[in-house]
Amino acid sequence: MLVKVKPHPRNPAIYILKLEGEGEKLATLSLAPGVKVYDERVVQVDGKEYRIWNPYRSKLSAAIYSGLKEIPITPGCRVLYLGAASGTTVSHVSDVVGNRGVVYCVEFSARPMRELIQNVASHRSNVV
Repeated sequence: MLVKVKPHPRNPAIYILKLEGEGEKLATLSLAPGVKVYDERVVQVDGKEYRIWNPYRSKLSAAIYSGLKEIPITPGCRVLYLGAASGTTVSHVSDVVGNRGVVYCVEFSARPMRELIQNVASHRSNVV
């Protein structure tokens, strides 16, 4: 499969992957290679693991696909994520902020919080 990778014009920590026969997809460079959070598609390019960011599973991804003018989540920033659920979007935000940033997660429901801890926070040091 031929894949072309380029940084998103409004955020260099988000990537646009051009997949042969499929068009362009948003992706993030995985901060935890080999670990899937929600059965997302993973693409290996030049020894790097990119996680396709599904706009049907993440409102932030859908907003970026739809042309969100400013993407305020950047490498090194701190994010307070209210309603983190099981961590689908949190995992991609974690990729974007990188090791210098932090994602503080708040979730009221016990089951999604347990999944968030097991599937995301236990593999990513920047998710609290």
